[in-house]
Amino acid sequence: MKKYLLFCLLLSVIISACNNNENKSGHQEDKNSSSPTEKRELKGNFYKRLEGTIAGKPVVMNLQQLDGDLDGNYYYDGSWLNLSTDTLIGQDSLILSEYSFYTSYFDQNSKEPHLHLKWTGNGFKGNWTSGDESKSFPILLEEKYPEGSYQFTTGIYQDSVIAFTNKSGSPTAEITFEYLKATATDDSGNWLNEQLKKIDGLKASADREVSFKSIAAEYFKDYKSEIAEQQKESKNDDFEGWMNYTNSSQQTVLYNEKGFVIVDFLADAYTGGAHGNYSSSMYCLDVKNKKQLILSDVVKIDSNNLQKLLEKNLRKQYNIKPNDAISTVLFDDYLKPNKNFYFNSKGLAFMYNPYEVASYAQGQIVVFIPFNELKAYLVPSFAERIGAN
Repeated sequence: MKKYLLFCLLLSVIISACNNNENKSGHQEDKNSSSPTEKRELKGNFYKRLEGTIAGKPVVMNLQQLDGDLDGNYYYDGSWLNLSTDTLIGQDSLILSEYSFYTSYFDQNSKEPHLHLKWTGNGFKGNWTSGDESKSFPILLEEKYPEGSYQFTTGIYQDSVIAFTNKSGSPTAEITFEYLKATATDDSGNWLNEQLKKIDGLKASADREVSFKSIAAEYFKDYKSEIAEQQKESKNDDFEGWMNYTNSSQQTVLYNEKGFVIVDFLADAYTGGAHGNYSSSMYCLDVKNKKQLILSDVVKIDSNNLQKLLEKNLRKQYNIKPNDAISTVLFDDYLKPNKNFYFNSKGLAFMYNPYEVASYAQGQIVVFIPFNELKAYLVPSFAERIGAN
């Protein structure tokens, strides 16, 4: 028995050392260890695709963890519900906050529903609780990768530079890349990794670490030039108050099945002023046929009919009354389709970033069109594959 306990202790130390390993550049990546200890504990950097039920309804959840922060999304009968970390409890339990673009638009101070989850080794058990705690439903999820879905690891590259090395409280510039990496080494995995690099603005053959370091060096060079220019033009050091620059990007999986992977590339930057700016670009990757989808691969519909469907669902989802103009939400009294689309097994969505069709305060505008409203326009091969027939 003592030998067994000693062995367990030694194994724990080895695993802990491996998980805390980090190279000198600040680059971290999960190695997807399959040790028994990691199966019992929810730790490290990871991506997990989970299937199961919430309140008895079938759901698919994509969950990512990086440096202890979890975020993700899930869907069941329509658009995506987004998840962010609320509380981490030990190594195997957590509470996630749930929000949607629509609820955050209507009431930014509303109480969010929560998911209370306990890691079982290959999934989660727990409860969904409404914001006012009046309702609670069971959750049962299992990590699954059926044929046509793909496994990933998550990684991060971070670096920063100080504007004035000899000055206390000096402003800084920070740059961060949060990225995905397909674990498969076959043709599909290789193609996916090439696309993921391109999404980050890298060459398909590039080494991520070397490329991120090069991009960071150029960013810091520009920052130092801006500092020097401000010093020359300013009579005092007031400019330092808004010279804490940030530049970050994140890759997130929104859909991962039937040979499709949809990646949300979120870019966020602050370069002075009242607030920063951010935007999401959606990449619909057809891994089976090794191509990035365009809208005509999904639907064959003229822009006028698509615009009518967008405006109809905008009114429904953003609670715009029939007699009110949609300019109560948007800049204009119309909503045209853009190229920033994505989908799940239930429908097609269009993402509009801040200032694109509405003010910054409105946040991102997302309009979801159920497939049952698009049946006459769906490309037959896509409809069959996605299960929208």
